[in-house]
Amino acid sequence: MQIKLKSLHLENFKGVKDKTYSFGFLTRILGMNRLGKTTIATAWFWLLSDKNYELNSNPNIRPDDIEECIPTVTAVLDIDGKEVTISKMQKRSVSKPNDKGISKVTLTNTYTINEVPKTERDFKSYLEDMGLNFDNFLVCSHPNVFTGQKTADMRKVLFKMASEKTDYDIAVMSADTADVAKLLVDYKYEEIEAMQKASKKKAMEQVDAIPNQIVGLEKAKVDIDVAEHELAKADLERRISEIDAKIKDAGSAVSDLQSEEMHLQFDMSGIMQTMNRELSNKRRELDNAKYEASQAFTDAHNKISANNSQIEINKSAIVTAEKRRSELGAEYNAEKAKSFDETPYLFREEEWQFDENSTICKSCGQTLPADKIEQIKADFEVRKAKAKNDSEQRLADAKERFATSHASDLKRISDAGFEQRDLIVKLTDDNAKLQAEIETLKKQEQEAFAKQNELSKQLEELPPEADYSQNEEYVKLKARHDEVIAEIAKADSIGHDELMAQFKEEKKELFAELDSVKEKIAQQTNNVRIDEQISELQEKQRNYEQAKADAEKILYQLSLVSKKKNELLVEEINNHFGIVKWLLFDYQKNGEYKEVCIPTIDGKRFGDSTNTGREIEAKLDICNSFQKFFGMQVPIFLDGAESINDEYLPKVDTQLILLTVTKDKELIVES
Repeated sequence: MQIKLKSLHLENFKGVKDKTYSFGFLTRILGMNRLGKTTIATAWFWLLSDKNYELNSNPNIRPDDIEECIPTVTAVLDIDGKEVTISKMQKRSVSKPNDKGISKVTLTNTYTINEVPKTERDFKSYLEDMGLNFDNFLVCSHPNVFTGQKTADMRKVLFKMASEKTDYDIAVMSADTADVAKLLVDYKYEEIEAMQKASKKKAMEQVDAIPNQIVGLEKAKVDIDVAEHELAKADLERRISEIDAKIKDAGSAVSDLQSEEMHLQFDMSGIMQTMNRELSNKRRELDNAKYEASQAFTDAHNKISANNSQIEINKSAIVTAEKRRSELGAEYNAEKAKSFDETPYLFREEEWQFDENSTICKSCGQTLPADKIEQIKADFEVRKAKAKNDSEQRLADAKERFATSHASDLKRISDAGFEQRDLIVKLTDDNAKLQAEIETLKKQEQEAFAKQNELSKQLEELPPEADYSQNEEYVKLKARHDEVIAEIAKADSIGHDELMAQFKEEKKELFAELDSVKEKIAQQTNNVRIDEQISELQEKQRNYEQAKADAEKILYQLSLVSKKKNELLVEEINNHFGIVKWLLFDYQKNGEYKEVCIPTIDGKRFGDSTNTGREIEAKLDICNSFQKFFGMQVPIFLDGAESINDEYLPKVDTQLILLTVTKDKELIVES
């Protein structure tokens, strides 16, 4: 469907009282600011979309100085060769004042097609039946509409231009996304992402909280010199035994054996604690090293992906620059081949022949006197000489203008060509650097992966607890301990004589001291329980770290699915556009993948060192490309056209109306 705007008639519309404007395939509306250029564009968009050129809905279109009037816009259209006249009018009605003296103002729009009144619904239905899609009208006709939308809305429109693929279809394409592919059988992409983010958040909270809990437990431990108290305990027991020995049968040796057994048990316990502490420290060191290797692998992998993405963007920009450079080369050769045509400026001798009839008097038909004839001939020669001099001067001036313009055009084209050449060289160099960096990153990635596997293997090989049989001193102590236990078991109970009175009080005091020492030694047992709790928390921390890593793995695979989907779509989408190429995914500074929707020109993003004129070219290309895709050609209104030179206006397949600020004090419409 093709719509051509033949004319617009504005009546009582903003600052226009009664005026008709005619349009061609390319129309320029010229004049100073505030003469009504944008008003013409607003009339067109208000007629079909209830918006002004700035895209404000239900704009105020009524004149400031006229209260009772009916603003009217009438357009004569050529729709696929059929002439159609459409009109839109706005009536204003004021109700009677209410009890508070306030009147209600109501604005009502009415429509006609070929002078037949229509409701708004019938008005739109008629145009839709002719092929006008109102949903796509603005993005096809207004250069600022599409790029002014939210990222999600732009991506939604662009994805209509590519064949549809489900997330599951993308996931099963690669072994790297096999885990996500299984999940996508039962869940949607967004559900998986939400669940994994929640799991990661919970794991991170626990990973952050557990170290504080461990610190609290460490503070609860009591700093006691167990060896010193054990020695004190042994000394007290020895002294008690000595007292007992005085009141017991001198032949009893059980108390000596019991004392030795306690000493052996203490020494064995110390060796066990030391060996288990060393094993725990080793496991913690391996865990930390494995985590660092995992982070190094992820960082290198993300940087490789980011570099590959930038290389593809640069390659696309190089192709565009080479194409533009080739076009400039052809333009330079065409300009260089131009030569100055002096024919229009040459003095034509045959046109300056003396007219003998001028020597005859027009009143009486008599030949004029000889002196008069000589004067006429002399005057003729003077005029002829002046005409010849003027012709030669015009020729010289024209040659100078041609030479100046020719040299200027050659320089402009040459400069543009050098600019494209420099851009190609820079992008090529950038890609070489990026590729070199990728090779280095791949080595780092492989090294980190190998280190991670090796550390995992070492962790798996660690025993759950220390093997005491490997300690020679412990083996000797254990053997002697077993012998002492056996001897105690075999010993007969030794009968006690009556305790001597003088030893009773001393023994009582020694037992009191012994109870105090035992109480302090028991506190060390609590330290052991705290160490066990710390070990349990450390195990939980490792489990949560693994849960976090598992969630990050799924989230990473989701980003690969999204990236692959974007990669498959972006090429298909970009094929619909001319100079504009769309960037649909990017990486943040931390390497995290992010979905975007950024138009690029010459490899540069909108607003990122792109000039206004080049962005205008891109916006026109976007409108023109959407018109081709949706099969709907409608006029494009471009405000601020003074920012782009005529030679840089892109070729579009539809009607183009340029609103240009000039020094003209009256509005000029050139078709």
